[in-house]
Amino acid sequence: MNADALPDARSGALADILGAPVVGLERLTGGSSREVWAFESAGRELILLTDPPGEQRGEGAAFEASVLRAARAAGVAAPEAVAVVPGGLVLERLEGETVPRRVLDGLSDGPKLARQCGEALGRLHTVDPGAIAGLPDEDRLVEYRATLDRLDPDRPVLELAHAWLMERQPVHRRKTVTHGDFRLGNFVVDGGGLVGVLDWESAHRGDPLEDLGWIAVRSWRFRGPGVIGGFGDVEDFLGGYRAASGIDVSDADFAWAVVLGTWIWAVGCLQQADRHLSGKTRSIDLALVGRRVVEVEHDLLGLLR
Repeated sequence: MNADALPDARSGALADILGAPVVGLERLTGGSSREVWAFESAGRELILLTDPPGEQRGEGAAFEASVLRAARAAGVAAPEAVAVVPGGLVLERLEGETVPRRVLDGLSDGPKLARQCGEALGRLHTVDPGAIAGLPDEDRLVEYRATLDRLDPDRPVLELAHAWLMERQPVHRRKTVTHGDFRLGNFVVDGGGLVGVLDWESAHRGDPLEDLGWIAVRSWRFRGPGVIGGFGDVEDFLGGYRAASGIDVSDADFAWAVVLGTWIWAVGCLQQADRHLSGKTRSIDLALVGRRVVEVEHDLLGLLR
């Protein structure tokens, strides 16, 4: 099937599933791991997320829909999962900005957004992991250690950071539903702050510190001055988290979480490069991300004290 025929074919299939005509199916820019299509049906603005050719993930859409429903039930701002379709997921389209630099440039109240992000995570981390069928149980410190050993075990900075993490790993750890990629770029923001959290495909049962530190990784600040996403302070973020979850996070635990997130992203850069170099997904973007590992190693050296 040629590219021009693809939207028409998808429109017909979507209309059959949704029980209403599909109008204006158009592929949007953005979406590093999935294709994003916008359309209208029965008077609603909707989004179709589909896996790229050759990377279909089976029941991933149904799983993501179940996570979204559990998160929304807990009060997390997130789009409604409208329908699971072959190879994809239909969501309501949230109005607002998602491009990080545009969010930062247009933001009028960074402290408010930081607190809202903390509240969203706090609510998510109260969800019972057993309520979501098929939720994987992951320890990213263990899993990314194995990935590093496989891809490039001779990187002194990453070895030093891993040793630091192991030596200072918090003793009293809990497992919650975690988003897995909670950061600027996966938020919809408008003049009132956080409209919704996107991209739930990496959700799992894991250490909540993974989410808490990830938003503060320097790479996800997009040159903004705030430690939290480039826009906010740690105090506002953790205050929102505490208010929504009833759980306090110590300074030492948060510092550990930021090192963990930065180390994970460094290994993730190597992983992205491997996807390109192995031929699994040939992409100049993936290759460029792989070259950024040295930047992240520099960030790690500044964090290790």
